[in-house]
Amino acid sequence: MKSIRFALIPIAMSCAVPSHATIGLFEHGNGVKSLGMGGVGYSFAEESMGLAANPAHAQLLGSRYDLGVDMFIAEAVASHHDNAAGPDAEFKSDGREFYYIPQAGFVKRLSDRWAVGATMLSAGLGADYDGSPYARFGGAGRTNLTLASSSLATALAYRIAPTHTAGIGINLGYQVLAAKGLEFLANSDSSVAPSHVTNQGKDGAFNVGLSAGWHAQFNPWLAAGLGYRSKNMTERHKDYRGLVAEGGRLELPAIFGGGITLTPRADWTISMEAQRFDYRKQRAFRNGLSRFTEAKLGSDTGPGFGYNDQEAYKFGVRWQAHPRLAIRAGYVHATQVIDESETFFAPLGPLTPTDHYTAGATWSVAGWELSGYGFDAGKKTVRGRGSIPDALGGGEADISNKMFGFGVAIGRRL
Repeated sequence: MKSIRFALIPIAMSCAVPSHATIGLFEHGNGVKSLGMGGVGYSFAEESMGLAANPAHAQLLGSRYDLGVDMFIAEAVASHHDNAAGPDAEFKSDGREFYYIPQAGFVKRLSDRWAVGATMLSAGLGADYDGSPYARFGGAGRTNLTLASSSLATALAYRIAPTHTAGIGINLGYQVLAAKGLEFLANSDSSVAPSHVTNQGKDGAFNVGLSAGWHAQFNPWLAAGLGYRSKNMTERHKDYRGLVAEGGRLELPAIFGGGITLTPRADWTISMEAQRFDYRKQRAFRNGLSRFTEAKLGSDTGPGFGYNDQEAYKFGVRWQAHPRLAIRAGYVHATQVIDESETFFAPLGPLTPTDHYTAGATWSVAGWELSGYGFDAGKKTVRGRGSIPDALGGGEADISNKMFGFGVAIGRRL
């Protein structure tokens, strides 16, 4: 087992790039084609990255491989007002605004019933404030938090009936956490381990999870799919055991959902999906700022991000405008993961966007597919309500985030 872990390190480190995903901690879809079609992926997929949503797609995609990159620009702005520790002010996360997430996957059909595949999964956040919103409380002039998690998601699919396919998978990953500029929390009154709150560099942890999915083609114009991805069972980030609840345990939540796909004509495809992210089952994400009055940072019940569970509703269309040209568009609406009472720490994880408008296209020639997409998530603000503790001068913290981006990919059918 130890040799497997060490063999994974160079692969994992190359994949665990700083990220700042678009719905909560995650991208709004899996693969450039999916991203351009509103992120749908449970009942319809065109590329091997779709295995991340539903491993049953391995049997439906034939044999192929895909490579791509998703790039986006995110600008977070935090503000404090009516705070006794300092004047009203805005703080921009301008230390880093450009983010990228590499994508890759392959599928191999072994027989009429069996198929295998693998793809990459990435998630995280990466706020970086050159002028820190926490300097007035005793933090450093620059504050940043990086969470980057990347996994290799495998898939094994089996056609259990002519129109029904099931798939399972194991997700092996590596997660990096780093925090800087939170000195005002590095004391025995706030933390169970004051020397392991901030400025500890990058701390890595391996994780493992499971996936399962089902797909059915009921008739030529109606298909359905379901997918489940378990939480990432992750080693503790011991270097930050004084910051993260449960002594440094930071596990990405379980994700599940389903959808239907309609094909009213051979050249038109319409997909609708619903998805849920179970943040409230993970203490580091569930525990809120109110815990400061009950427990210290790093304890089992210590304060965390205070995220809500999140639901996402996706709609996507695809038009085969020409034998070589497919055009896509989509819309995503997600519920707000940040609660109004939890905006004080929200600048470290500014996950405010809830609405995405997407478009994309693919040009196919000689077995090759060149795809691109773009999205606009606009600007979304969450205004604090009882958000800054009285011990830090009271008042309110607001957080806003605007985001847009694009991606490109190349695919090859084998």
